[in-house]
Amino acid sequence: MSVKVITRRIDAHKVSIKMVDGSLIEGKVNIFQGEEVVQRVSDIFTKVSDPFVVLFDVTAEGKGGGVLIINKRNIAWVSPEDDPVQKEPQKDEKTAESRGSWMERMRSS
Repeated sequence: MSVKVITRRIDAHKVSIKMVDGSLIEGKVNIFQGEEVVQRVSDIFTKVSDPFVVLFDVTAEGKGGGVLIINKRNIAWVSPEDDPVQKEPQKDEKTAESRGSWMERMRSS
């Protein structure tokens, strides 16, 4: 008899999910998916073959703290909520404020 040891590693990322019926769900997804290569939140929706996504610490319709299993076909959009890692600007790099907005930079180029 063989024994399979299952370990659960969690790398949680906050997301907001808009469903096709118009409801908004906020919660966390685990981007550690074991055997499948997942490095970003978007990989869960594009690279993972499972048609379902598990969300935990969910807030939906005024209720919080639950777990939801959602079919990917019912999702209109997903927005990751984690702040990107802030990096220090290099000596020759200008900060975003000094360069102007994206639209202004596009007009000047």
